[in-house]
Amino acid sequence: MGMAWSRQQGDAARAAAREHTRRCRERRRLMREAVRARRQLAASHAGYLGSLGLVASALTHFALGEPLPVSDHTPPAVLVHRPAPAPSTPPPLLRSIQPAQQDGAAAAAAEAPPAAARTEGGVVGGEDLRVAVRHRSLAEVAAGLEEYFLRATAAGDPVSKLLEAGNAEYSGGASSFFGVLCCMSSSSSPSVSHDGVDGMHDRIGKRHSSTLQQLMVWEKKLYKEVKARERLQVRHDKKLAALRDQEYSRKINVDIQKLKGAWDRARAQLATASEAAHAGSEAISELRDTHLARQVLGLCHATRDMWKAMRQHHEAQCLIAQQLRGLSGRTSMDATTEIQHGATRALEAAMSAWCAALGHLAKHQRDYVAALHGWLKLTLAPSADGAPASPVAVELAAFVDRWRQALDGVHCAEVLKSIKNFAGATHALYAHQGDELRAARRVAQCTRELDRKSRMLRQVEKSHYDSYAPAGLALWNRGRHWMEHDMRQVHHAHNEVVQRKEEIDACRRKLEGEMKRHAMAIDATRSSAVAGVQRTLPAVFQAMATFSASLATALDAVCRHGSDVQ
Repeated sequence: MGMAWSRQQGDAARAAAREHTRRCRERRRLMREAVRARRQLAASHAGYLGSLGLVASALTHFALGEPLPVSDHTPPAVLVHRPAPAPSTPPPLLRSIQPAQQDGAAAAAAEAPPAAARTEGGVVGGEDLRVAVRHRSLAEVAAGLEEYFLRATAAGDPVSKLLEAGNAEYSGGASSFFGVLCCMSSSSSPSVSHDGVDGMHDRIGKRHSSTLQQLMVWEKKLYKEVKARERLQVRHDKKLAALRDQEYSRKINVDIQKLKGAWDRARAQLATASEAAHAGSEAISELRDTHLARQVLGLCHATRDMWKAMRQHHEAQCLIAQQLRGLSGRTSMDATTEIQHGATRALEAAMSAWCAALGHLAKHQRDYVAALHGWLKLTLAPSADGAPASPVAVELAAFVDRWRQALDGVHCAEVLKSIKNFAGATHALYAHQGDELRAARRVAQCTRELDRKSRMLRQVEKSHYDSYAPAGLALWNRGRHWMEHDMRQVHHAHNEVVQRKEEIDACRRKLEGEMKRHAMAIDATRSSAVAGVQRTLPAVFQAMATFSASLATALDAVCRHGSDVQ
């Protein structure tokens, strides 16, 4: 009976060890995924902010080459500048982890209106500043949009600092400090000292990427130590089973003291491995509760503030873009230049880059939060000694879970569709401009051909006159044979002149036809420009304002959720 109970106990211990090893292996994978996702999130965040500046510059250059006026009957845009919101209160269990609120980006919303716009008047109502702004042309509208693009770019700077976007030192790889340390760690034995990792913890700053790198190093070491403890657990159970079997069977010629010594050594090794695994688990818990929790909370709050500020800026852009309804292209028949053709192509490329950058930012943010949430859930499991997770860890996991659900509930499909629609309209305009430029080249070619034929006609006429005048004076002084020969030459020259004139008439008619087609191409280009800008550009900023508002509201609910639970 005792032997059976002992075997069942050993089987349970080995099963628990295998489950712990599996969980540590999954934790290591998720932390590696979190490190990779943070790096991709930083790159995509920097790429998104860069795409905003690229779109602003491309739109301004495009508008400068399109002399499209805005009707005087178009109502002005009434822009509302709100003061910066007050920082929110962290959840109760994380009240000691105060996030570093980033209000600089939101405070930019209260600045003066764009210089390119003409201010009609301002009204201060309560704490909000209302400014009526009128734009007279597409170039002025683009200048106003560019101003708010730059403000939206500045609103993302606090998040860039937290993500260390653009910091190549911590980009990973075997050549970096952490990469070398990870390689050293992966080749070391499970029982090595943790002094190297502790020294790294003391030397580096409290940056988010540094914390994740430390956690990844500790997770690698913890997995090795847990794996070694699992092997030692099997060895210990075998030694114990052999000792108990000898005590039960009393076999002859078996040294029971030798079996006891082997079991004592296996038990000591198992205890040492358990202590090493416990120390690694404690180090991970300390990093999670003291540094990671503060950084994650601060990053979420900064992201919320960024999208709040972007919401204001995109709403202002939406109001400015509404003035494009008064855009008119009938008053201008200026031909498209190669420079303007290139600016249109650049605008299409910038809009495509913006669309791709927004999609990457949304995806990598979801990937990062999902990996972090999966890792935090696994760290909540009781440790080998049965100690429960800390309250901060429980609340942090719940906070990140709410963050994950908020991101899953906000989609950017409509924004991407609107941006693609404007990029498609820009591509159609680019095609119309190409047709116009080809028509212009045909007009220039016909003009050159007409000039060439006119010069040849003048030369033929001059030759005909020079040959006709002496022949007419000498007809009476020559014989009949020579008179007929000279008359044939004169008749031939006259026919050549007539033929040249007919060719010139045909060339002139061709030129007139090409000029009409060129004028029609110019009109088609202007119509395409006005229709494309009026129909699709305001929809872009409307969709961006809606998306920013939805995301800011969802993140605000995440940050304020704990304040309602007392």
